[in-house]
Amino acid sequence: MHTVLLCAVPILWAAITDFKKRIIPDWIWIAILLTGGISAFLLKTPYPPLFERVMGFLLPGLCLFFLAAKFGGVGGGDIKLTAAMGFCFGLYSLAVILFIALLPACIYAKATKQKSVPLAVFLSIGFFTYAVALLIYELICC
Repeated sequence: MHTVLLCAVPILWAAITDFKKRIIPDWIWIAILLTGGISAFLLKTPYPPLFERVMGFLLPGLCLFFLAAKFGGVGGGDIKLTAAMGFCFGLYSLAVILFIALLPACIYAKATKQKSVPLAVFLSIGFFTYAVALLIYELICC
């Protein structure tokens, strides 16, 4: 849970700057990636396992990269942010975050008639929903 809390401020800042300026500063994904690295290598946090972190880094990042190269509409900051979150939280947690982010992103795109959306805003919605659910789960089960 400590990893999730440490990433809350950078993810919120990414959402604000992406919404206002359509840019995600590099320090944000670097901070999230470093948090994941510290969690994995220095704190030896057992979850998520290193393989899941690496897959969380590679698969979504590569998918978004190829999507951006083929169709456009996905910025480099979005790709780096998603990859860093994948390493920090692991592939399965990132999949949950992305799934939660999908509906509000589609509603926003439809309502504003935009093909490009500020992805960090919706990643933060998915992240905070996931974080609250994780907190509730830990309070109930532990």
